[in-house]
Amino acid sequence: MSAHQSNAGSPVILLIDAHLTDREYYTYRLRMSLPECVVVHAVTGRSALAVCKSQPIDCVVLELDLPDMSGFEVLLNLVPRAQYPEIPVIVLTRLSNHYLLEAATKNGALAALHKPLSSGDLLDQAIYKAMAPASRELKRSDVAPTAKLEMSK
Repeated sequence: MSAHQSNAGSPVILLIDAHLTDREYYTYRLRMSLPECVVVHAVTGRSALAVCKSQPIDCVVLELDLPDMSGFEVLLNLVPRAQYPEIPVIVLTRLSNHYLLEAATKNGALAALHKPLSSGDLLDQAIYKAMAPASRELKRSDVAPTAKLEMSK
């Protein structure tokens, strides 16, 4: 998996979501498919960024609709250059605008899923892919080193 693994080699997944029922459901799903994983929760963007600074994280599952800041702010903090994340990020959101999902992937998310249309299996597949060593070797392109939000026109 990743060099960041802790807890005796268990992958650590940070689930950032203010919605309790969604956190509970997706934590249950992750523990069913990845019983060795450790799921850490954050309810706000600020607490999520603090968790990422305080401990190694192997993958982040990010809801864009957060109570204290935009999920895109969190994404841009975790992905310093578009398409080259330091920590793989999977966006899993209840927001239904497909342009937001597209913008998330253009700005470094490895996958962007809409909750009502995405099963736990799709999330599991996205996480497996995100934590695979090959996904960490993303193509480096001529992207400016400063993060800026890219939106489709």
